[in-house]
Amino acid sequence: MSWPEVWDYIVVGGGIAGSVVSSRLREQDPSLKILLIEAGPDVSERTDITYVNSTNLIMGDFDYNYQTVPQANMGNRQIGNSGGRALGGGSVINTGGWIRGPSSDYDLWADTVADQRWSYAGQLPYFRKSEDWCDPKQNPDQHGLGGPIYAASISSTGRKYPLREKVLESWRQLGVDPLPELDANAGRILGVGELYENRRDGKRQIASSVYSLAGVTVLTETVVESVILSAEGEKGAGMQATGVRLANGTEYRAKRVILSAGAYRTPQLLMLSGIGGDLAAHGIEQKVDLPEVGKNLADHVMFYMFWRLKDPKQSYALGSDNPLFTEPQFGLGNANDFLVSTAVPTSAEGANEDTAAVMENFILYMPLPSMDPVIPMDGTHITTVMVSLHPTSRGRVTISSADAQAPPVIDPNYLSTESDRHVWRASLRRMAALVAGDGTTLGREIVESETPPSAFTPMSVDADDAYLDARVAAGAISTYHGHGTCAMGKVVDSSLRVKGVSGLYAVDASVIPVVIGAHIQAAVYALAEQAAVIVAGDDQ
Repeated sequence: MSWPEVWDYIVVGGGIAGSVVSSRLREQDPSLKILLIEAGPDVSERTDITYVNSTNLIMGDFDYNYQTVPQANMGNRQIGNSGGRALGGGSVINTGGWIRGPSSDYDLWADTVADQRWSYAGQLPYFRKSEDWCDPKQNPDQHGLGGPIYAASISSTGRKYPLREKVLESWRQLGVDPLPELDANAGRILGVGELYENRRDGKRQIASSVYSLAGVTVLTETVVESVILSAEGEKGAGMQATGVRLANGTEYRAKRVILSAGAYRTPQLLMLSGIGGDLAAHGIEQKVDLPEVGKNLADHVMFYMFWRLKDPKQSYALGSDNPLFTEPQFGLGNANDFLVSTAVPTSAEGANEDTAAVMENFILYMPLPSMDPVIPMDGTHITTVMVSLHPTSRGRVTISSADAQAPPVIDPNYLSTESDRHVWRASLRRMAALVAGDGTTLGREIVESETPPSAFTPMSVDADDAYLDARVAAGAISTYHGHGTCAMGKVVDSSLRVKGVSGLYAVDASVIPVVIGAHIQAAVYALAEQAAVIVAGDDQ
């Protein structure tokens, strides 16, 4: 095949967004010449990443394995932060949670950029377009059928874990009720919802495989150094993207360039191309003054606790001799029944709905052996996991050099606000009340106590602020949900065009201008679905 001198589109980054936007642009117009460039390999045939119990996912072979700068509010620890380095991006290494988040987040997004296309109602058609929902009768106005991504609930796979009803009962005893149809993907998240995963028969769905790239030219294991910019018209009239330059010096020309390299690599590419602020220190000529590039980084903080069961012989947890766990369906996804979202006032004085954060809580029926303390998989413990979905702390992404192969400098600035620290204190006390308090079935009948790291006493309902702050600082980690670093309204306009540069777009989690209280991937699929329509419309 002979390659064109000028491509219609060059898409940089073959992750979720890059795969979706390339596929849909080509689907809309099969005559388009699209070049998709990915730094990592094509791993679609790798069976070692197929199932949830793989050991080659996050922090494995196809992860950039980023480290943040030392985090002042986490004991100056450097926190591991992931990014998929393969065709398919995060869909190659993630845990598969299919979670949209609340409608209010998308409505805030739309209000922030004064464009209702990004509201929940505006994005709902694209959520639905991406989906093949496991239950056609469940909220059919909210969910799609026949889309590329199969979304399966825990119960639809036949996985109902032994503590399911007792967990549901215990949340009710704390005043947290089930959502209608246990559906936390219909705009409302406060309450108890089932976990959904984008797995078909337990198998991982890689974005670049389920979205056809037939007709798209794909270059893998290829690093892009920068976007080629040319002066547009008379001096001062702006810049135009005319192609990309690879790390090996090769150049490709294009009518349009779409950056889909993710929340860390897309701002890095903009800065390496001379778009940003304070670039002279790295010997980069500043061609477009866009100081917001790399700012507004948001990420969700996650925290694990391990709880010893009173009577392990009841065989509630994985690792026990419960014959239920030998049934094949229990290998089809995460060992977890529910995702439970609860509102937490952002200050000790209380708050209304507009100033409440959301904490997501769930129970794993297994320990995680990489955590401290190391708990054997012997059926003696269950694990609780908490994720702060609406942090107020913001960080930034910068560069350390003009070398495209060097990792970006990531500073999420975790737990830098008193609001975030307060939310964690209140949430930890609620979790202790759920699992170890006298007011719930779990606390009275099932759980003996927490098994904490060696430096701490077990978690209790009446733990003081200093103890709770120390626990989070010592044990919190990232959920790998970075977004916001090329925020819409600041770096790109609401049609995803990079400000000050014609023919250049950003389409990935970096453009999301507000915190999305979810596991990001569902939001990115919908974003990219709509982006393909918007970008194609620019050519009309």
